[in-house]
Amino acid sequence: MRQILAWINRPLPLLRGPVKQPSKLFPSLVHSLDPKEHLTILEVGSALPETVDFFSHFKCRIHFVNLFSDPVVRELQQVNNPQDLQQRFEEILKFPDGTRLDICLLWDFLCYLDDPALRAFNNALRPYIYHGTRAHGFGIHHLAIRLENKQFGVLEEDCFSVRRRQTNQPHTYPHSQVEMHEMFSCFDFERGLLLPDGKLELLLKARDDILES
Repeated sequence: MRQILAWINRPLPLLRGPVKQPSKLFPSLVHSLDPKEHLTILEVGSALPETVDFFSHFKCRIHFVNLFSDPVVRELQQVNNPQDLQQRFEEILKFPDGTRLDICLLWDFLCYLDDPALRAFNNALRPYIYHGTRAHGFGIHHLAIRLENKQFGVLEEDCFSVRRRQTNQPHTYPHSQVEMHEMFSCFDFERGLLLPDGKLELLLKARDDILES
């Protein structure tokens, strides 16, 4: 799978038509960033122009790896062997040696991974996680919540863009926080906020005990 690597140096025009979704947690992640420091960011969705525009105000390198791509998700959901799953994720997340991710924009991607795939993604991501890594994403408050087929971007520090995806929605595997904490073990839950639609907005931070083990 081809990665899109963006070196941020100028703003791009916004696409028309996204709905705005406010965020109360993302600002605390943004405020923790030092605009003078060079950042490395993983975005597991498409390279939306508003996201590129937002991070153009920082010195950063963004790895856009569209794991929501219909063929990729469908392929991952059909692999049954955990070792094969991890190898596939390692191929997708093949970053240069020495890469340390400061921010992971996960959106609701973890809800499209069954248990073996979530563990495999965690293991493939671990080499690029360090003590300062933080992540943002969405989970579910209870297993009856239905996920909508949405695409997210960053408009402002307290506001996301939301669009309907043009591809068919893959099968979903929502996880409880307990399950996610056990399988996505690189991270701890830092803060969580229940949203009106029943989903959870999540901030995560790297787990020191896991990284040291």
